[in-house]
Amino acid sequence: MKKHLKFLIVLLLGTMLLVACSEDSEDTDGNDESENTTDSNDTETENDAADEGSETDVPNVEVSEEEKVAADEVVLVVNGEEVLGEAYNTSYIDTKSYLAQNGQDTSDLDMLKEQALASLKSQTLLAQDAEAKGIEVTETDIDEAIEQTKSQFETQEEFETALEQLSYTEEKFRSVLRTQLLQQYYIEEEIGEIEVTDAEVEEYYELLQQQMGEEAPALEEVRPQVESQITQSKTQEAFLAEIEQLREEADIEERI
Repeated sequence: MKKHLKFLIVLLLGTMLLVACSEDSEDTDGNDESENTTDSNDTETENDAADEGSETDVPNVEVSEEEKVAADEVVLVVNGEEVLGEAYNTSYIDTKSYLAQNGQDTSDLDMLKEQALASLKSQTLLAQDAEAKGIEVTETDIDEAIEQTKSQFETQEEFETALEQLSYTEEKFRSVLRTQLLQQYYIEEEIGEIEVTDAEVEEYYELLQQQMGEEAPALEEVRPQVESQITQSKTQEAFLAEIEQLREEADIEERI
């Protein structure tokens, strides 16, 4: 059950990572490819541990009534579009879950609020730009994604229990999947294929050797994984640059 729950966390929080990190993009613009590559490698290591069915407990994230806002309260106005508390509460849960899953402090409620709002701004801007460009997610797409996720669980009851542990209803889960798929389609349309050079592969591998020493496998043994990690890192960087550009051009008003 823990392994399947961790799979669901990775599925849900992978999406949140892309949109929430956009708030920090100005601080990371000066980072070089080596730093980004190392971060991606750390993420892969954490995910591998989850896939192996580690006995590490999945953090039990609780959100108090104090942390929530009324579902119908306007929390943001983005380019004239009102964003309500229901969406904020989901973003807040995502943010807190992501930080807890990565062992970070979740006691600073002001910080959580800021990050949740940053994520919500990015999601809204993404949805607006996608709509303008004719990029859409159908209900059939979401249904298929849900069935694929459910297939990771032995029973429907286990799936529902996992959602409950993450403070999700199936309706909210559908909403998160919609955002995830929209990001995927947006990246495919706007970013396209990412080229990985031999020089980037060699640079990444040198970092791997520094971290693993004599235990590092030969480059040719791990080249596909190295290329995949570099592709993910460069894709995320390009995507966040798109979101940051949308932010700079947007008219955003915070109401909370």
